Amino acid sequence: MKFKAPLVTLGAGLVVAGVLYTLNVDLSNDVAKNQAASAQSAGAGPTTAAVTQPAADPPSSAAPASGAPAGDGSGNAGQQGTVTYAGSVDGGAASLAIVVNNGKAIAYVCDGKKVEAWLNGTMANGQVELTGAKGSLKGTYGGGQVKGSVTAGAKSWGFTVKVAAPPSGLYRSAASLRDKLDASWVVLPDGRQVGVQTRNGETSEAPPFDVNSKTATVGGTKVPIEPGDPNAGSGY
Repeated sequence: MKFKAPLVTLGAGLVVAGVLYTLNVDLSNDVAKNQAASAQSAGAGPTTAAVTQPAADPPSSAAPASGAPAGDGSGNAGQQGTVTYAGSVDGGAASLAIVVNNGKAIAYVCDGKKVEAWLNGTMANGQVELTGAKGSLKGTYGGGQVKGSVTAGAKSWGFTVKVAAPPSGLYRSAASLRDKLDASWVVLPDGRQVGVQTRNGETSEAPPFDVNSKTATVGGTKVPIEPGDPNAGSGY
């Protein structure tokens, strides 16, 4: 028949078209599944191990401020509190003690026989200058010592005296009882006492006194002895 060939051709074309359509649908479904899986995987993200940060070290405590030294009298800081210097003058002919408290200073120098002098003044910024009715003292201080020259009456000496611990220092009989005993002493670092007394108008070596009880015995009576104090206002 005339129309058989064209019909065959048309049928074959329809078959081919159907096959292509089916392949295209399957391919589209596969692509959609792959995209969905990729999207799900991307949303979950990779598993990441947690990183633990080390705890910060606690702040170190600030070091306590150093207190101003009250010990050796070196510089202004050394003038806080009371500092005592004691020793012998050059050559050992006399003994000297200096007590300073916050820049005010007193000193006593004596030869243990007749020559003596009480002095007072200032001691600051590395310089010391003291005066009194019977003498004077001038010098410098630092590094735990005082160095200079001192005069008592007609006598003058050079000296270098160092910081000394109690009971070293200078002492005098109590002002209220000086009619019984007017005596003054330098107590040296080795414990020796060098002093001068005035009794009945005569000057001589002072008797020893008890540094623990701070008393001296005169005619069977105990007389109080006072340590020198720059702030006492005792008229040294």
